[in-house]
Amino acid sequence: MKISSGKLGAPKGHPKYFRKDPTPTRRIEYTEDICPHCAAKLKSPTSMRRILEEEIPKPQPLEVTEHLVNTYICPNCNKKITAKNSAPKGRFGKNVQTHIALSKFEDRLPLRKVKNSLLRNHNLEITNPGIYGITKQVAQKLEEPYYDIMKWIRSCKILYIDETSYKLNGETWWLWVFSCEDAILFVIRKSRGERVIEEILGKEYNGIIVSDGWIVYSKFAKTLQRCWAHLLRECDELEDNHNNFKSLNEKIHGLFNEIYDIRESPPSDEKRLELQDKMKERLRIVGEKMTFDSRFKKLGTKILNGIENWFTCVFYTNVEPTNNYAEQSLRELIIQRKIMGGLRSVDGAIVMERITTMLASWKKQGKPLFETMRNCL
Repeated sequence: MKISSGKLGAPKGHPKYFRKDPTPTRRIEYTEDICPHCAAKLKSPTSMRRILEEEIPKPQPLEVTEHLVNTYICPNCNKKITAKNSAPKGRFGKNVQTHIALSKFEDRLPLRKVKNSLLRNHNLEITNPGIYGITKQVAQKLEEPYYDIMKWIRSCKILYIDETSYKLNGETWWLWVFSCEDAILFVIRKSRGERVIEEILGKEYNGIIVSDGWIVYSKFAKTLQRCWAHLLRECDELEDNHNNFKSLNEKIHGLFNEIYDIRESPPSDEKRLELQDKMKERLRIVGEKMTFDSRFKKLGTKILNGIENWFTCVFYTNVEPTNNYAEQSLRELIIQRKIMGGLRSVDGAIVMERITTMLASWKKQGKPLFETMRNCL
């Protein structure tokens, strides 16, 4: 692992990054036929210097298409006939809808900034309520792919789940994330309880859940992996405040390092089961020692209560020992929470969970966001 210098930029020892040259879309060649000094005729050039210039287009003017849909009355049967057409139902096209959705939920721009961007770049005037209305339209069109992601999450054998508080109309709601290898699902619910997990995964889910120590996960999951990142952070905080916790902290960090050693070169199933039992016992001893000291008792009890769930990743080596996947997935929306302060309505929550789910999943799948969303619309 590379050690960071604490400064901005890549850590020491990181290979230098070279930006790839883009493919030119046009070429301009500069030539001379006559020497400007003596007027002699020049022969073939002796060298050529290549200079690449990257430029974005100027702000593009708004394209406005007028759709004229004719209606007829049949002279024979007197029925009304409307001409077949591909006219849109709304006033704003797919590019506008996509741009607004990405600006709001990928670029994290508030409504007034989205409005300014459209006006500056395309001379398109839309009010803040109009922009919000377009995000609702986009969310409605993403309903089916959103529920497809939910079905996919339900079928995954390993899930990383986390939740964080989110204000909705001044009340505390909960933003949940369900993350797997190929998809990320966000849901916003009033509850932090087990019924949310049952709603998303169903009562018969038998996969492995990686999570923090919140009790609803241990009640729901048949196989659970507790997050070591949370545990190590709490241990480090205790050592910072209490020097005599150092030896216990070293034992816990040592077990975590052993987890990675085993996962890098996994032995047989039987050997991993044997190692798993031995590591449980060693952690149990540490946890019991902690309970004899009032300063460490709370964390020691937490360790002992989850003793069966700390080393699932030793046997199932495709399971991560931390819940970093879920925490990293939440990070973008936590930043948005800081910018917006919260949500104003349940409709706004639906818009947010659907659009952010699709954007996060498409990024995980390596799909281009603009084209993929435009195709969905």
